[in-house]
Amino acid sequence: MNKNIMTFDEWAILGKDEGMERGHHNSVEHMFEMILKQKYKNYSIMDIGCGNGWVVRKFQEHSMCKEAHGLDGATHMIEKAKKNDSVGTYFNENIEDWAPIQKYDIIFSMETLYYFQTPENIINNIYQDALNAQGMFIMGIDHYRENEESLDWGEKFNLEINTLTIKQWVAIFKKVGFSNITYKQVEAKGGWKGTLVIEGFKL
Repeated sequence: MNKNIMTFDEWAILGKDEGMERGHHNSVEHMFEMILKQKYKNYSIMDIGCGNGWVVRKFQEHSMCKEAHGLDGATHMIEKAKKNDSVGTYFNENIEDWAPIQKYDIIFSMETLYYFQTPENIINNIYQDALNAQGMFIMGIDHYRENEESLDWGEKFNLEINTLTIKQWVAIFKKVGFSNITYKQVEAKGGWKGTLVIEGFKL
């Protein structure tokens, strides 16, 4: 098991996942607004790095969502997700090794992809194998080069982190084939530059 999965497993045992949910809530609301603007009907969604499943449960409350799944490498996070959501579908797999068994209209990811040394491979997998045509991938991250208050997180929280600039993240989206790419920073305050949200479409 890699260092990051071990840390998140420990956080799940200690109940820190609930604090993560509270801390990310406002940024996720911005992401939901961006998704709802697309007016998908009867859509399917996969949350990559779903933690305890709180975003999956949130999608399930939306009348236009027909199917919401979650994926996470931390066993105890997935155990919590299944305990909190008896009807949801959750996969306990290493995200880098994920082989999708179906395609989705929306792939969602909050605070996950900078934990991998080759996020481009994961995003390419999303584009090629996990998204339907006209599908949307939306990602939110708090750790990126321009957000200086996040740059000590690797040492502070015992994590292996990949620090990229906004330009580098956008370039990955473009390289793998996404179209109509937009990004913005939300919930900025003081020295905190906010959550970087990027969306792209498979046209």
